[in-house]
Amino acid sequence: MTPTSNIRRRNGKNGFTLIELLVVVLILSVLMAVATPLYLGAVTDSQKKVCRANMQTIANAVQSARVKANANDYSTLIAAGVTVASLADLQALPKCPTGGAYGLANGTSASATTFKVSCTASGHGTFEPGVDSN
Repeated sequence: MTPTSNIRRRNGKNGFTLIELLVVVLILSVLMAVATPLYLGAVTDSQKKVCRANMQTIANAVQSARVKANANDYSTLIAAGVTVASLADLQALPKCPTGGAYGLANGTSASATTFKVSCTASGHGTFEPGVDSN
């Protein structure tokens, strides 16, 4: 080998140019800008679905407690609220993923013959058995 060919071999670097690295960073930032809102939307949607399932579980426990107590309406259960003591079928109270609290109120009939379960978290709403579907 001649000394000139060694110099050429050392000068032919096997790395990335600054432009290539900037293009990769730009592409990754665009992908993140598109993916982040979609991910956050999916997380919010799943939190609402978990809260809705929790409200359905509480509604089932309320109906079961009414049958066990042989009560004519839900007034005593609505007054007691959502507690493990008043809803014996629940071993533990379900927790809203966003930190909301569950409560009971009269349903659409405005009397204690129906009830609805509500969540204090913003946008989670209420669930009334027989009125709301899954």
